[in-house]
Amino acid sequence: MEKRKGFFRYENFLVITMFLVVGLVFLDRLSLGFIFPRIAPELGLSNTQLGITVSVTGLFFGLSTLIFASLSDFLGKKKPMLVIFVFLFSIATLLSGIVGSFATLLLVRGIMGLAEGPVMPLVQSIVIHESSEQRRGLNMGIVQSSSSLIGGTLAPVLTVALAASFGWRSSFYIIAIPGILMGLIIWKFLKEPKPSMSLHVVPIKSKPTKADYIRVFKTRNVWLSTIVGICNMIYILSLTAFLPTIYAESTNYGEAQIGMLLGFMGLMMFIGQFGGAAISDRIGRLPAIKVFSLLAIFLPISIALSYHNFGVLLISILVFSLGNGYQPLIMNIIPAESVSRTFSATAISFVILTSEIIGGSFGPTVSGILADRFGLMAPLWVTAAAAFVGFLFTFGIRETAPIKLKHSSNKEIPAQV
Repeated sequence: MEKRKGFFRYENFLVITMFLVVGLVFLDRLSLGFIFPRIAPELGLSNTQLGITVSVTGLFFGLSTLIFASLSDFLGKKKPMLVIFVFLFSIATLLSGIVGSFATLLLVRGIMGLAEGPVMPLVQSIVIHESSEQRRGLNMGIVQSSSSLIGGTLAPVLTVALAASFGWRSSFYIIAIPGILMGLIIWKFLKEPKPSMSLHVVPIKSKPTKADYIRVFKTRNVWLSTIVGICNMIYILSLTAFLPTIYAESTNYGEAQIGMLLGFMGLMMFIGQFGGAAISDRIGRLPAIKVFSLLAIFLPISIALSYHNFGVLLISILVFSLGNGYQPLIMNIIPAESVSRTFSATAISFVILTSEIIGGSFGPTVSGILADRFGLMAPLWVTAAAAFVGFLFTFGIRETAPIKLKHSSNKEIPAQV
């Protein structure tokens, strides 16, 4: 790791760079839902087709996640693969602007899912390798939180403004540019990570074996994180896909008000993700997960009950959006800390894979079908139910925070169920 002290050290450069990379993944991925009200009339799309498109993206996202992240663990080459996938998902974003039918939209978004899937586990496995122990959760939380700051806060404001000013097709062309630039930056400056030992992480073996790889999938924390991750994917993807349409069709709010509501939701999710991970470094992963996942349940419920009252709705969003702060803990930090650091990318990718395939595919599709049959409020009740189930399963997870393990006689996280 870089020995230079102060702010301008490699660890901080890495966190900032990976923050931007992950943020662009979610900017590109979530942009479809934010400008769907403009795309739908031109292409003749329904809510069900929106749900299917989001689900297909999630399906391919999940499939590519485990395949390429596991490959990177065995090869020990994360930088070249990350560079390639950053360029690929940026190109897929650009191609989203030239689609002319539902079939071509599915094809392009499927390609995007394939390209974006490995990015998060590659990024987070690099970050955990290069992070100091006392900043591990904080750094990984900062990186994960960009999905909310850039994807949730800036994306709705930016993409809607670009679509209104230049047309929805041009908005895809424009948002593809930053991804290409970030690909060039990490190609030039990112270092291939070198794993280091830690007393509180399962020991590293110089040559990973098939048995070591299989053991990842038998780990209790990985499986429980996966179940909670499935619920979180249903939660977040259904909300981001259908809230813009709910606000546009069920209220008389203008575009500025809708953009404000969506932007503040993303901003508070960012603060929650950043804060939840930082707090967990001090009080432990489990207390943070339980508090934040409980808070998350009330966001869709409050929206369903108060969407006609702008003031009450805004206050509810400002408070309950913080609940998504448990996401980086479930999707990245706990899985990575529960296995050998050699297989951190595999553990993260398995959680993401299963969450995306089941939660990312099932949630938006079912929400879209229910929205067409029973009204636009149906997706909100789907997300509330998913959040509640996720909260219940957090009670089986074992602690992995270094600060807690230092006070325990157990120096290693149990690997078996």
